[in-house]
Amino acid sequence: MRENRVKKKLAAGQPAIGSVLSLPDPFVAELMAGAGFDFILVEMEHSPLTISELQNVLIGLHPTESTVLVRAAWNDVVMIKQILDVGAEGLVIPWINTAEEARRAVAAAKYPPRGIRGCGPRRAARLSSSRESYLLQADDQILVLGQIETLEAVNHLDAILETEGLDGIMVGPADLACSMGYLHDLTNPAVDAMIETILGKCQAHGVPFGMFTGTLERARQWIGRGGLIATVGGDVPFILEGIARTRQAVEEWLAGRDGSPP
Repeated sequence: MRENRVKKKLAAGQPAIGSVLSLPDPFVAELMAGAGFDFILVEMEHSPLTISELQNVLIGLHPTESTVLVRAAWNDVVMIKQILDVGAEGLVIPWINTAEEARRAVAAAKYPPRGIRGCGPRRAARLSSSRESYLLQADDQILVLGQIETLEAVNHLDAILETEGLDGIMVGPADLACSMGYLHDLTNPAVDAMIETILGKCQAHGVPFGMFTGTLERARQWIGRGGLIATVGGDVPFILEGIARTRQAVEEWLAGRDGSPP
């Protein structure tokens, strides 16, 4: 199994910047594979991707220099096993609210005696030099990130951050805002203040802080404050941005032809 690029960067205190992939098209995955991000995060929590579609997407991502992460739909031992067996190199596990839930996520990602992952790495072993090599290295190379997105999680954060085998956390800012009562005000300053509290706790425990930042501006903001993991854009945002930019250029061109709107 190859060295995990994100784990290496985090161990060196260097930021890892990635992008999100949610469309079930291997060609889109192939395009993203060549972009050069530190990681590509395949979205299963908020997309309709099935395990079969995930495997096709991961085939489209191979080969890539980017570490291939998957955000699972849930903290479920069977789902985590299947995600890893088709070739994911790391996981983001949503809705981690307690230390026990964090331990459960880590255990699902590791083989006995460190965890409870079933031994059948199927496609994942084929990406390694041998099945034996994969089994020897998987526990140490697979990245496990817990998603912090509720007030309950913040209240239990010190215990969560002490979980052995948890490689870092990812803040889900939208769900955190909803948990705080800001469903219709996701950018309320109180949300950033809470995220700052989470960042401080991560730094105190020496655990990498990450967030679904979405934009380059937000990524710069939180990496500048000491965060280490951020996401920038994604397949769907890239398409929408390209459409909007091209449409605006067309409108400006047509308006400039005779000085009047098209």
